[in-house]
Amino acid sequence: MAKLTDLPAEPVHRIIHYLHYPDPQPLPHGYQRSKPRDEHHLLDHTEINSSLKPLPRPHEERYIDRGPNYPIPYSDKVTWPGGRPNNPCLPLALINQTFRLCAQERLFKNVTFENTWTASLFLKSLISISHEDASSHKRQPIDTQVEQYNPHPRLNCLSQYVRSLQFDWGDKCSMRKGGGSMFCKILEICPLLEDIAISSTFLLACKEPILQALASTRHIKEILILKNASGQNSTFRWQAHEVVTRLFSQLNSLKTVELSDLSSWPTQSSYKPALHSSLPMPKLNCAIRTMVLKDHDLDELTLSNLLKSCGDSMRTLKLTGPGHRLDRAAFGRVLQGSTSRNLECLIMLQSSGFQQPPYFSSDDLGSDDPLTTPGLLDIVFSSPTALRKLKTLSFYGRHMATDRLFARLPKSLVKLSWERSRISASPLLQALSSSRDQEASLPNLKCCSVLLCHAWDAKDERAIEQALKKRGGWFHPLVDPAYGSPSSTTHGDDDYSYDPYEHQDWYQEYLVTGTY
Repeated sequence: MAKLTDLPAEPVHRIIHYLHYPDPQPLPHGYQRSKPRDEHHLLDHTEINSSLKPLPRPHEERYIDRGPNYPIPYSDKVTWPGGRPNNPCLPLALINQTFRLCAQERLFKNVTFENTWTASLFLKSLISISHEDASSHKRQPIDTQVEQYNPHPRLNCLSQYVRSLQFDWGDKCSMRKGGGSMFCKILEICPLLEDIAISSTFLLACKEPILQALASTRHIKEILILKNASGQNSTFRWQAHEVVTRLFSQLNSLKTVELSDLSSWPTQSSYKPALHSSLPMPKLNCAIRTMVLKDHDLDELTLSNLLKSCGDSMRTLKLTGPGHRLDRAAFGRVLQGSTSRNLECLIMLQSSGFQQPPYFSSDDLGSDDPLTTPGLLDIVFSSPTALRKLKTLSFYGRHMATDRLFARLPKSLVKLSWERSRISASPLLQALSSSRDQEASLPNLKCCSVLLCHAWDAKDERAIEQALKKRGGWFHPLVDPAYGSPSSTTHGDDDYSYDPYEHQDWYQEYLVTGTY
């Protein structure tokens, strides 16, 4: 009979993975989630036909939240001194050498630093090695990439496991005690690092070393700046021109960037970098395919040049807007004239601090002036060349579109979703309908998910559902009574207000857990 200690590395990796991410258990009796929802609402056109849940991004991999009221089972009968360890890799590492090496790979592959003490232990473990580890690693082939690019060939071979790092150890960190130098050293000794998420903020003295350290990560594919400093002069604030010239232009493997609170060049400065002027854009060696801009503080010229710097490689763009420095007209011009010709996925969320535009009357609904009509996307998609290859469109807000939108959307569209808009059902049904003499204006649409205040007329909902079902698609009308009025955009009584991120906890929970 085979023993646990006889298992090769592949099943051991599967055991460790299962212990980290077990199959979800059924909810206890009487436990209910606060709101119903449909899983397709958050998916794009590449995911709606897949039977598998989308894989979490590296910085979200460890976060599992089953809701605030979900009971956490715990047994007092444990044999581990002081209680059961939180990380199952620790006891598994005691079984034998195969389990230990596989557990080490799991431990070091994706690491989060919540304080500098944890980071210092991690750093120490990579620059020291025991005699037992040295003998075991000598028998293993070393990746040629590590030999070629590692500036410290005698480093602990655990560094070859590191693929994803998340820094979240505080604000206004200094170079020494605050962890700035430690940040740079960790990046230096992780030659195969692919993903990095930064939630810490640093003092201005850390700026140059950090930018240099990031630019030297040869295999980096994804960079996330999840927190940016405010406008204080003593704090390092991520700015658009530095992101492009110091990072994008240096990282050949970069594919995904997520930037929060990205700022423009100071308006009072007489010097203007290329990104903030009409000067030619720096040539990028990377092909960025996904960009996420959350609550950015960019003016029209900066945002336009930032998107243009990525060329036509971009396939997915997710951004908040309009914003403080970007009015509706400017935002529309950027979407029309600066996005990639090959863009396939456009997701727009409203900034939490954006002030609502003035009251729109019913007389303005046919206007093509973005300052007087709620149909901003109606105007954007009236262009015969902009966003013609789009396959996923998701937008948020009652001042983004009217019933005219459907007739102007590209025929390539596969997935459509919106929230908090007063679009009515009839124009959508018309866009899905076809006859012998006329093709439907949205012939490829397979999935439509809508967050409504109240359900549409049952007859209209059934007709839309049947039209999409004939194509092998889905219609998901989600009802959330927490906001607004169910009336169409043809009404002018638009006097309610809301918080864009209120009542969205259930969306965020699904995004992480994949359950509802």
